[in-house]
Amino acid sequence: MGEDELVGAGHMAEDIFVRQMKRLRAAHGLSQSELADRVTELGGSLYQQTIAKIESGQRAVRLQEADLIAKALRSSVSEMLAAAIDKADADPEANPETMDIESLLARVQAAQRRRDGLAANLHDARRAEAEARVALDAAEARAAAAMAEARRAQAHHDEVQAELHYLTRISLNRQAEFNRVYGPRWREKMSTRPPITVEELTRRFEEKPSDLGEGDG
Repeated sequence: MGEDELVGAGHMAEDIFVRQMKRLRAAHGLSQSELADRVTELGGSLYQQTIAKIESGQRAVRLQEADLIAKALRSSVSEMLAAAIDKADADPEANPETMDIESLLARVQAAQRRRDGLAANLHDARRAEAEARVALDAAEARAAAAMAEARRAQAHHDEVQAELHYLTRISLNRQAEFNRVYGPRWREKMSTRPPITVEELTRRFEEKPSDLGEGDG
């Protein structure tokens, strides 16, 4: 998961927590001030105004604050998040058509934050896609050019090979004339292989001295 996706997921979790916070506070019959007092008793330092800003989406809730708020509501952060997911369909507050205006506004703001957090990720993904398409087109063009060059080289090779076969056949048909002009070793003149070196001659002599002796005789 990328950084932008983590930011988006964090905003979503915060939105879920705040909605659960308001629901549990109402279920326990606590005012914002009373919830702030409970958090203070647990060692926190939240005030009623801070609780109001968190519930209205004007202020983000910090992780340590979320833990104290959950404890003040006789719950935990993980339980509140899990309960919100399990009861999303049954919770009236999850329905934008029935939730109160403040909750609806907070949900809209949370959705905007998630959208903004994912916008950069979407932009990067689209740019990477465009770059990949350009690279793919270039690779396909190079492959097509290479295939065309290979076909041309094959055609030239086949053409020369056919010419060589034709000339060889004609030469064999006229070998009597070649023998008269160049002697019985005329075939060597038709070879394009490099002449034998002293090193190669020595190697052959060391490997098969008897064969070379017979050849010389």
